[in-house]
Parts: sequence; structure tokens; C-alpha cells
Amino acid sequence: MTDVDEFPTLIWFSQADALAHLHEIDASADVDRAASDLLGCHERLLHMGFHMLNYGAFEMIGRRVLRIYSMSDLADISFSRLYWKHRLYESDPRFAALWQSGLPATWQAGQVTAYAERTGDSRARMLSNSLRSHEMNAGLTLGLPAPQPDLRVAVNLTSRAHEIGWINDRTVGGALTIALTVHRIVQPYIDACVRRARELMLSADQAAVLERLLKGLSDQEIATATASSLHKVASHVRALQKMFGVENRAQLVYRAARWGWEG
Repeated sequence: MTDVDEFPTLIWFSQADALAHLHEIDASADVDRAASDLLGCHERLLHMGFHMLNYGAFEMIGRRVLRIYSMSDLADISFSRLYWKHRLYESDPRFAALWQSGLPATWQAGQVTAYAERTGDSRARMLSNSLRSHEMNAGLTLGLPAPQPDLRVAVNLTSRAHEIGWINDRTVGGALTIALTVHRIVQPYIDACVRRARELMLSADQAAVLERLLKGLSDQEIATATASSLHKVASHVRALQKMFGVENRAQLVYRAARWGWEG
């Protein structure tokens, strides 16, 4: 279900959605076993000292997020709604470090607070306050592999503990196992969502304009080649940008090429 219709688009999904999709694509799939695995993940999460797991898949164009797929299970919904609505990930030093290194990283709320004070970033300050009010005092951030182009997956495990000394190599290994189990089960559902979002039905005129944009033609050259007017070409370009969920023609060309459209 789409939570907001503004840019970027936020799509919530549940473990039940993922399990139903598994059964839909493969009637022989052991859905009960998958459901049991997810329940086991929750139990192990609590046993290890974490109390929340936030799973998010980000559909990107360059550094800009276009769509967010957020799992509602195991997460604090009130925190997640605030986080996505105000795009706090853009000012979150935890994820900046993750995207740079790609390695699991521990964190403490105090580090986010210090970053907010040092930079004067209002969204980082909002993040710091929200972490503390939701008792998210420390945790572990992980990045996971994604099969789709321009898709990034991040998992954040949070704890009420204020220290991070207990998050040792063994804890990180266990957390990674939990995250990969969740990822394995929900990944087919997200893949299907991404594919559906990319299945666009273009009119003949829109396809003709897009084909020539991908070849690098100007609006005037496209108008001449299609026996159309500059006004109509510009109108088609605006419609294409909306359909592809981008803000300008450079992003349109980049995204169309990444999705397999050819000039």
C-alpha cells in the first residue's frame, strides 16, 4: 500500500504480503516453513538484545531515492513513518557510512546527536530526538545485495542498550543471518513490485519521442523526425518524466536506459 503520493513514493509491505507472493509464484513453496523462519528471526532478534528491525529497499536514480519499500513487521511504525516522511535518511550519518563502505557498522544515538550539533542539520536533530524518544539507543546497520539495478537494501537493528560493547563479531554474524533470512523471503515480493512499477504502457507517440531522446536528439530534431511540433514534443517529455517518476529529462534518459529501453 502506498503511504504517500509525493516524491519519493513510500510503499509499506508486510511479511504476510511476502508469504502470499511466495505461494502465488510457486504453489509448491513451503510457505509454512518460511513463516516459521520469520518467527524464529523475531525470537532470535530479542534473544540477541535487539528489539526492532527496520528493513528498507530504496529504488534509486543516482543518489536520489524514487521509491521506498518498507517492511512494517518488526519495526516501530511511528518512528518509520516520521523517518520516511521527513526523508531523515538524507541526513542520517549511519547510512552515509554504510553506503560509503558497504560494511556492517555499529552506532549509538549519541553519535547522531553529536553529528547534528556539529553540522547544525535540522533533520539530523529530528532524527536524534526521535531515536531517543523511541528508545533506539544503539544498534547495527547492514547493507544487503539487491538483484535489481538501482536498488539498495538496508537493515537497521536497534537496541534499548546504551552501550555497544556487546555487539561483537558473533553478534554481527547472528544479526546478518537474521537479516539475510528476512531478505531471502521478502526479496521476491519486492522484485515483483519493482517490475510492476517499471512496466509502462507508452503510446506510439510517447515511444517515438523516448526512442529519440535515448539517441540524444534535441526537441527540434525529434519534432522534425516525428513530423510534430515542439509543443507536442515537450508535452510528451513531461508525460514521460511523470510516468518514469523522474524530475528532468536527464534522469528520464538515465532511468529508461537502466530499465532496458533502447534508442
